[in-house]
Amino acid sequence: MIPFNNIFRYVAFILIVFLIPACATYYQKNESLMQAVYTSDFASANKLLADDAKWEKQKRNQLLFYLNKGTVLFMDGQHEASNIYFRKADYLVEDFNKDVGDFAVTLLVNAKYTNYGGENFEQILIHYYTTINYLALNKTEEALVEGKRMLSKMQRITDAYKSKNKYKRDAFAHNLLGMIYDIRGEYNDAFIAYRNALQIYQDDYTKNFDMAIPLQLKKDLIRTANKVGFYEEQLAYEKEFKLALERIQDESAEVLFFWNNGLGPIKEQNAFNIMILPAGNGIVNLVNPELGISMSWPVSDKNDRQDMLDMNFIRLALPKYVSRVPLYDRANLEFNNTRYPLQMAENINAIAYKSLQDRMAKELAIGLGRVIAKQLAVHQLKKNKDQQGFAAAAMIYGAVSEQADTRNWQLLPYAIHYARVKVKPGKQQIKFVASEGSKSKMEKNFEVDLNPNQTKVLITQTLDFSGYR
Repeated sequence: MIPFNNIFRYVAFILIVFLIPACATYYQKNESLMQAVYTSDFASANKLLADDAKWEKQKRNQLLFYLNKGTVLFMDGQHEASNIYFRKADYLVEDFNKDVGDFAVTLLVNAKYTNYGGENFEQILIHYYTTINYLALNKTEEALVEGKRMLSKMQRITDAYKSKNKYKRDAFAHNLLGMIYDIRGEYNDAFIAYRNALQIYQDDYTKNFDMAIPLQLKKDLIRTANKVGFYEEQLAYEKEFKLALERIQDESAEVLFFWNNGLGPIKEQNAFNIMILPAGNGIVNLVNPELGISMSWPVSDKNDRQDMLDMNFIRLALPKYVSRVPLYDRANLEFNNTRYPLQMAENINAIAYKSLQDRMAKELAIGLGRVIAKQLAVHQLKKNKDQQGFAAAAMIYGAVSEQADTRNWQLLPYAIHYARVKVKPGKQQIKFVASEGSKSKMEKNFEVDLNPNQTKVLITQTLDFSGYR
């Protein structure tokens, strides 16, 4: 017969066998999909995502499946099919509420085993894709609905947070809504949306995301102010921006061009030690000088407090972002011997970092509570000679199960850029040129056939990146 104490050593071995494979990050687990996307092999990417029934059974990652499927179809130019999956993703987000079971798993194991509900900015950007898909299909009514829902969801997210989040308003959402109104000839509403976008770029984006106000937005504000007879506002903006109203030939058509540049950040695990120091009055201090962590942690039980001090330190794992640096740092549209620079409208990479920073205090508090509970249990078992087997199993389980939730929507672009080009009606060819520094690296031609006063929406994505940072 196996000695009773050895049973727990076997349990510990089994825990290692089953839990270590789960230590891989979400990015590593999706390596095949990412490689297919990197090489623009969307047929292979779609095959990897082909079995809806299989993927939809994985409830905790169901949202990520919808997001990945919708993005791959978007990249492949299948706008109708893409929106089917983005609508499913939106329904899942709308219905998503973490239940008691999910919260218990977060406290006892880690958040990676809960149902993924998406980062706040990910929930918002679902509507960027549905909107842009509808615009590509010339369905402006549907695009307008999605643009409004983008703002509505942003407002609900902001209202849910009492703290002063750095990402609490989305300038690009207002800017995009203005573009939709503009396409529809609803210039009063377009002016209001552009004005709202300007305020957020000025107040939030320049400070928090180091982003300049898009030049095209300034031009659009002046133009729409003139269109609706707001001449005082027009003159004020001309003076503020040092720009003059651009005179446009009657019945001219235009191209509104969106460039999704690169790919957004991925999540990795950041594991670190936190020292446990005495503080008196039923409190211990939790300190990591390198990360700037210094917290007072109340422990009412005297024995637990002494056990914590005896442990000296605890090890915690939290998510961190790693950027994929885009290969191309600028792009132009070339038409009629003129270059039109594409201007950044949304820095998704920067927003991701700020969004994680906004909720890091909560992540830290939950993580510390979870790790302290696990390690106290191990420490108390180790003090009892009859419980050494339990202690070994609990120690290994605690170490292996303490993992960060590294899931995220990894097919988002690094940044969104745009440009507006006035063209003559009829058949035209516009060249897209993306550059790395002073070197032109990538060119793509777009042919359009436009009616007078028509706006054509074009979209392209570059996936190349130069490394991780």
